[in-house]
Amino acid sequence: MARNVVHPDYAPWSDIPSSVASDCLDRFAAMSSAIRPLTGMGVVGPAHTLRTVVGDNASIHRELTSVAAGSVLVIDAGGYDDRAVWGDVLALAATMRGILGVVIDGAVRDVDDMTAAGFPVFARGTSPAGPHKSGGGVSATRISCGGVPVNPGDLIVGDSDGVTVVPGDLVDATYQRARARLELEHTWKEKIRAGIPSSVVMGLADPDES
Repeated sequence: MARNVVHPDYAPWSDIPSSVASDCLDRFAAMSSAIRPLTGMGVVGPAHTLRTVVGDNASIHRELTSVAAGSVLVIDAGGYDDRAVWGDVLALAATMRGILGVVIDGAVRDVDDMTAAGFPVFARGTSPAGPHKSGGGVSATRISCGGVPVNPGDLIVGDSDGVTVVPGDLVDATYQRARARLELEHTWKEKIRAGIPSSVVMGLADPDES
């Protein structure tokens, strides 16, 4: 997956996979596999958090006016996937606001239109059933999305594998570890291409194999 949308302050992260970011956070911070990419586009940027009442999107419409341009909107929609709380109208409104993408622990619809528009969407599922407009949401606070805590300003790294959340105070250290990890993996692959068994390269061989 191309990393289509990257906040300029995090441009060096454009080629850091979500998997490597998770590896460098002791293999934590990766959202549940249920939170998957739906529009074929990756995203990297700081989180703006929102928790909504199940099935509601009035709070999302209202929250868009408070989201800073360059943010990734991360929504705890209760994990409910039988009623979409996001679609192409909200994606357009978010794009006009300068929002980079959305991650939703809930359902969306209008995936084809959002794909054509180039708006990154990660969600638990899809449903043609629309939302209600009852309201009720809490923003700019710690939430849970895909089983991972997300705080405002945490770095969201989303790609074909899913989403990893890098805590704001660990962004720089994680980036340095990720660069070192990619270099190490490159070395592993070069040795494997040279004919060395992967078990030997990884230090997993039995003594009589080495």
